[in-house]
Amino acid sequence: MINTLRRNIKKQDSVVSQLLYRIVKFAKYGQLPPLTILYKLVYLCYKLMGIAFHRCMNLFIYLPMLQSQLTQYAKGLQLENGMPLIVGPVSISIGNNACLNGAMSIHGHPDNEQCQLVIGDDCYIGWQTGITVGTKVIIGNNVMIAGRTMISGHSGHGVSINERDNPKMADLVIEDNVWLCTNCHIVRPVHIGKGSVIAAGCIVTKDVPENVLFGGNPGKVIRYLNT
Repeated sequence: MINTLRRNIKKQDSVVSQLLYRIVKFAKYGQLPPLTILYKLVYLCYKLMGIAFHRCMNLFIYLPMLQSQLTQYAKGLQLENGMPLIVGPVSISIGNNACLNGAMSIHGHPDNEQCQLVIGDDCYIGWQTGITVGTKVIIGNNVMIAGRTMISGHSGHGVSINERDNPKMADLVIEDNVWLCTNCHIVRPVHIGKGSVIAAGCIVTKDVPENVLFGGNPGKVIRYLNT
């Protein structure tokens, strides 16, 4: 029946079919007149409603839920885009004025009931960042972690089949004023010194000195930074 109606409309052999054809064509391809000022006002209202909605969700739902999972109340805590995913046994402490993207995840290793994640003051953790805690992950003050960064507090599964059920876990420390650029991968417990910058796409497999630019795969010191 629908196909028959479509064919009759396409033929346009009557006044009704011609009218229906024009209506369908306008619905598919038509546009409203170029009322630019009106459309800008509509777009502005759309943006303001979106901002108000997300702010209310953060204020009344996401922030209280996250605060309930912390060992102590985090003053000035901000969230972007929802609630972070928290999986496994992990104790979380966050300092003052930190900002976390809701699209990040925190994983406590199931073999350790005492996993701890400590995030300092004035830190930022970006979109799609994942933090896996083996024993303890300590992130200092004023640390910036860009999107799609992976931080692993254990070395994962061993190459030998006999070692795959016993990952090597240890503390991972990121000191103050460190910047982890986009898509960094810290693939085992390491110590990253104060003020260092980990370049985009770097694979960190060893400790990083203070105040260096560290990059590559595997990562190495590129140069020392002026302090």
